[in-house]
Amino acid sequence: MTRYFDLHSTVLVVVGHGILPEEEDRPIAYALKRAINAKAAGAEERSGVVVTDAWMMDQELADFFPAIALGGPGVNAFTAEIYEDLPIAFTRDQQVFIQMAAEGKRAALWGMDQAATREAVDVFVNGGHLERFLDLVWRR
Repeated sequence: MTRYFDLHSTVLVVVGHGILPEEEDRPIAYALKRAINAKAAGAEERSGVVVTDAWMMDQELADFFPAIALGGPGVNAFTAEIYEDLPIAFTRDQQVFIQMAAEGKRAALWGMDQAATREAVDVFVNGGHLERFLDLVWRR
C-alpha cells in the first residue's frame, strides 16, 4: 500500500547528513517523530517523517511541508538556512535553543553538543512547544 504524505500536515523532522548527525541526532529525531505521531491520534494524514537536510534542500516540494530542524547550523544545512530568521522560543545558558516561527511552519531544535540538543528536544516535547507547533500546523 502506498503511503500518502500530506504537504500541509506531514511534519518533516530534518537531521543533518554525515556520520556525526546520523549517529547522534537521528535517534533523537526518531523519538521526536514518535511524539508527533502520538499527538496525531491515529489520523493518517498527520504524521512525522525523518529526512536529511540534503533531501530537504534538494526537493522542490520540501518548502510546502512543515519542518523541524534538529541539530545546530554546523551539522544541519537546513538549520543553517533558517535559524537566523526564527525567533527564539526558549534558550538556556546560550547552550540550548528552541526557535519557532509564529505561524508554526518551521522550528529549529539544537544545542552546542548532543546533550544540549537532546535537552532542546525534551523541552520542546514536554514544555508545550510541540503542542503549540502542531496546533498551528494541524489547525485543531
